[in-house]
Amino acid sequence: MIQLFHIYKAYPGDPPALSDINLSIDKGEFVFLTGPSGAGKSTLLKLLFLAERPTRGQILIGGRNIARLRDSGIPFLRRNIGVVFQDFKLLPRRTVADNVAFTLDVLGVPRSESRERVMKMLKRVGLEHKADVLPPRLSGGEQQRVVIARALVNDPAILLADEPTGNLDPALTLEIMDLLCDVNVRGTTVVVATHDQSLLERYAKRTIRLERGTIVSDEDGIQAARRVASAG
Repeated sequence: MIQLFHIYKAYPGDPPALSDINLSIDKGEFVFLTGPSGAGKSTLLKLLFLAERPTRGQILIGGRNIARLRDSGIPFLRRNIGVVFQDFKLLPRRTVADNVAFTLDVLGVPRSESRERVMKMLKRVGLEHKADVLPPRLSGGEQQRVVIARALVNDPAILLADEPTGNLDPALTLEIMDLLCDVNVRGTTVVVATHDQSLLERYAKRTIRLERGTIVSDEDGIQAARRVASAG
């Protein structure tokens, strides 16, 4: 599903953000990316949906080399990738339903079909009763569930999430993580960047650790959970 070969990313005047990244993620996997701030987690995710382009190397998604994709092809790529980033803000003066429908509006989905898909997705994340509410009236956990619903409403093959629980309390963190696990069980490939070591222990998923732009370990869920537990 996702393959990276000798990926480098550098910005002028700064040390390399990513250096010689080689990585393969199978269809239907759930993978944690972890590491300290500045390790390259967010940069790596941005490369996967071409918010950034690699300086060097190849990125294959579904067998297609997206590193060579023309700008005109990026919207088609993003139809198959949902993104949940901390800086993807909800539109405060648009209802929950309108926020979730935004992706479908961009794609030109008819309003009648869009409304049906939006309500189905809101039911899936437990927010169908909040469809006509404005985001400022929602709790932090509810707002994050709206963001996830928006990312999933087009039924993408891949979901990328960058610190999706970073601003939530422990109870809401587990709520959001359980939702992401449910999404994965239904067949979506999920990649989550997090610095929260407790999540690695609790959910025991494949864990890739980055430091200074390089992969320093790639462990299965049991190995990662045991390492975190022993370190604690």
